[in-house]
Amino acid sequence: MGFFFFKRFSEEDKKLLKNLKLILDFKPKILELYKVVFTHASVGRNTKNNERLEFVGDSVMGLIITDILYNKFPKADEGRLSILRASIVSRQSLNVLGENLGLDQLVDYKNTSGNEIKNLSGNALEAMVGAIYFDRGYHSAKKFVEKLVYENFDLEKLLEQNKDYKSKLLQLIQKFKLNITFNTYENMESNEKNQHFLCELCLDDRFLAEGKAWTKKEAEQKASKQALQKLSHLRLN
Repeated sequence: MGFFFFKRFSEEDKKLLKNLKLILDFKPKILELYKVVFTHASVGRNTKNNERLEFVGDSVMGLIITDILYNKFPKADEGRLSILRASIVSRQSLNVLGENLGLDQLVDYKNTSGNEIKNLSGNALEAMVGAIYFDRGYHSAKKFVEKLVYENFDLEKLLEQNKDYKSKLLQLIQKFKLNITFNTYENMESNEKNQHFLCELCLDDRFLAEGKAWTKKEAEQKASKQALQKLSHLRLN
């Protein structure tokens, strides 16, 4: 005769499972992973915290969003897709998404006068994606992120908004106090019959990007787009 052993969950575990079921729409297999998701590094050195899961979730989430955008916008070039992805995974966006899921209410952390906790919900969200990846695999992580993206973003509208590359570059210049100069002038090359505009951008007097077009505005947009790609490691939010 066989014996069946049932794992006894504490009241705290049962509460966590209930919250996770509402957030994930599935029952976790490895509850310990999700306990780590909601443990901030400020709790203590000897306690597992969510930083490593956040590291994994950041990469997994980036890949999933890249997959979504690549398939949804087959005619969009690499520059537009990069800027669109960056706006979705910005710190501000991730924090809002995490707060909408109520993750900030579940994270255990210690906030002292000399320890300001930033991006609590956004970091927890990335850690959550990492936990799902290890717990249920890439397919489940993708399903979770896809639902999150489609419920919270109008991707077509966002793509249109991200066409104004010069405005975005100017925001970046203002935020990071970059020394970028625009030099736009009419130009005619030997193999051309008509003049066009050439915009050259320099960062600290060093060449950064350029754009050519038949109008001044379009030349500056093209140069700004190229500059944003080169400065993609900087985040507006």
